[in-house]
Amino acid sequence: MTSLTRSTSLIACSAAALVAGCTTVGPNFKSPAPPGAQSYPMAGDASASEAAIGDRLAGDWWSLFHSAEIDRTIRTAVAGNRTLEAARQSLAEARDAIQAQAPAATLNGSGSIEEQRTNIEAFGFSNSPAARGGVGLSNPTFTSYSFGLTGAYDLDLFGQRRREHEVLLAQADAQADETDVAYLTLTSEVVSEAIAVASLKAEIAADEQIVASDEADLEMVTKAYQFGGDTRLDVVTEQTQLATDKAQITPLRARLGAARHALALLVGKPPSAWSPPDFDLDQIKQPTSLPVELPSELVRDRPDIQAAEAQLHAAMAQIGVAKADLYPKVSLTASLAQTALRPSDFFSYGATGFAIGPQVSFPFLGRPQLKAKVRMDEDEARGALADYQQVVLAAFVQVADALQAVAFDDQLITQTDQELASAKDNLTLRRQRYEAGKSALLPVLDAQRSYASASLATVQSRAQRLADSAALLYAVSRNWDRPRTTEPQRTSLAGVMR
Repeated sequence: MTSLTRSTSLIACSAAALVAGCTTVGPNFKSPAPPGAQSYPMAGDASASEAAIGDRLAGDWWSLFHSAEIDRTIRTAVAGNRTLEAARQSLAEARDAIQAQAPAATLNGSGSIEEQRTNIEAFGFSNSPAARGGVGLSNPTFTSYSFGLTGAYDLDLFGQRRREHEVLLAQADAQADETDVAYLTLTSEVVSEAIAVASLKAEIAADEQIVASDEADLEMVTKAYQFGGDTRLDVVTEQTQLATDKAQITPLRARLGAARHALALLVGKPPSAWSPPDFDLDQIKQPTSLPVELPSELVRDRPDIQAAEAQLHAAMAQIGVAKADLYPKVSLTASLAQTALRPSDFFSYGATGFAIGPQVSFPFLGRPQLKAKVRMDEDEARGALADYQQVVLAAFVQVADALQAVAFDDQLITQTDQELASAKDNLTLRRQRYEAGKSALLPVLDAQRSYASASLATVQSRAQRLADSAALLYAVSRNWDRPRTTEPQRTSLAGVMR
């Protein structure tokens, strides 16, 4: 057996022994246990009759409103919204970062080639004949050629590269969930603005009906004044009421324009290049059932909770990256060099040189700083755990708030409907008494104000119930369309931190 063969065999055996004993330092990650809460409402909260606790949404949450206009607008927004596109690009960047880093040990190599001219005077020799006993050197300069290859294989005995790859995987998962958050937030904002547009249009229509009623009353009062039945004060009073009711429409139209412009922003279009559909409050159906999954399922479906969990995963994996710096780093290195005065002599025995063997580095100095870095990463992981727990609590509160709002919406709609019916009857009776000469004008005006207020309250309560239903559905929704990452799933081992 040659010396080279014996050296190679010894190195191979040593490397195999090292690899056999390698480990991945740092805490392993497991998804936090789901919370013990079995429901959302607080003791004493009102019960929402439409809420189907324990059911899960089986598709796009906004489809429960059965509005073709909302569906069409959301499709346009998903295709053109710039915020969502930025989130998609961030996700692509996170996935590219995974591909840019190898998951375990890495092999690095480099090569060089050069031509070198050297004058012998550089070595202390003189070219003058006197310095050489009267004999001069005919060629004081010579040329040499060389090229070399070097390579190093990082054995990653303590899993630093694997932990770095785990960090990237978790960050990519977090960004994928953040993309879901952006997607669902966009859909929620579109539905919210669509309901706002429909509600404002309905309020304007109700005010226009009131104005039309005021104009009819003014005509009636004016005729009565002309025939001596009413005074000039009655005419002026009715004119004032008409002007007041007309003034209510102007700010509503301004808000309608702003809501329409907001929809243009959501779909990624300038207002001059796009107009929203003709949303009609009567065409947006109130869902008869609102699926609300259990808290233990919500923490596995809500993308903001999943994003916080992935950030926790990344923070814990970073602890392993820092801990690995406390251990030796071992790599196998090899180099091959060729040096000759003529290129034709390359690969001859005299022109060839090589080296092969392990390279070990150990952090003898700076260990207190490295240990402090580990503690810093552990502190960051604890903070990430607290952030995750806060996100879960905030999600439960959001669902509880939405459930409470939906529960009171039904009561409010019943009350406003009753108020509108009473106000309409009161206005009819007051007008009849006034036309019969049995009442003054002031009670009629009071009845008109009550009817106007009840009309707007009825429209607003219907719109509020739709908005609160949308908020509840959004709070328990996830993106069913985004393809998940093809990278390995998150590790599930001993505990959250140990």
